[in-house]
Amino acid sequence: MEKTQANDGSFTGGLVFSAVAVVFIFFSLIFSVISAATGFSAQAEDGTVNSAFVYVSYLIMPAATAIAVPILLKLRKVKFSGLVPVARPSADGAKWCGAAVLLAFGMLFTLSWVNIGFGELLRLAGYSGDAVYFPDLSGGGVVLALFVMALIPALFEETLFRGVILQSIKGHVGEVNAVLLCGLCFALFHASALQTFYQFLCGCAFALLAIRARSVLPCMIAHFLNNGALIVMQACGADTDGTLFDIAPLWAAVLVTVLSAVSLTLAAFLLFRGGERRDKPVKGAVKNFFIAASAGILICSLLWITGLFF
Repeated sequence: MEKTQANDGSFTGGLVFSAVAVVFIFFSLIFSVISAATGFSAQAEDGTVNSAFVYVSYLIMPAATAIAVPILLKLRKVKFSGLVPVARPSADGAKWCGAAVLLAFGMLFTLSWVNIGFGELLRLAGYSGDAVYFPDLSGGGVVLALFVMALIPALFEETLFRGVILQSIKGHVGEVNAVLLCGLCFALFHASALQTFYQFLCGCAFALLAIRARSVLPCMIAHFLNNGALIVMQACGADTDGTLFDIAPLWAAVLVTVLSAVSLTLAAFLLFRGGERRDKPVKGAVKNFFIAASAGILICSLLWITGLFF
């Protein structure tokens, strides 16, 4: 009976991923049809970025999550509140929020080199790169961008990946498998070739942070800081497609790189030191997850592959 319940939990986690992916692609297709029919596109008639298009694009994923997750969990008779821990019932909650800040700073300015290296390999193979659009960030535009492109994704994506999916599977597939599966789903869902490895590492790191903190709140903080920093840098005129050495004086680039490496090291020390007991996988749990998540994995993989050519 215990094994059946465990497998059922991993199956539920996989179904959640597939359900959100299906609803996401459905909403995306509707948005594409409406955009094509009305001429609504990422570029305005004057050649500038259409901010409204960018914002609507970013809201599709949260909308898919807000609709698919409650329906799926209701059908599976699983309580949402039990899968999204927010406050850690202990005195060291501040420690993990601090670890989230260190992790966000460290990954953004240290592990971003993974993106750069992988991007160069893709360009050598003829890949032109993902199109990244920022809305108008002048004046109060940066505040709206931080809300739509940083805060909302941090809340909804962490609720989905480090909340519902991770909490459904971590006691059944084992801690290591849960971290890796969470990173895999996170990277696949974004379907960005250039950012695949970075997002996989972020997904794994945030999953481990959620396990250690027993809360998704630190992950939301790290996620918001990661997205928010890019928006603020872009608003300040920095080219976020380049490296620190392209946009800052040499001394500043070196200083930030060293400090970020130290931050990442400290965050890793906190995450890997004195971890909780690692549960062994229940037989068949990982397989059940992949079976249930297969539709979502297929959809996201096709989007990833399509992005390489179009």
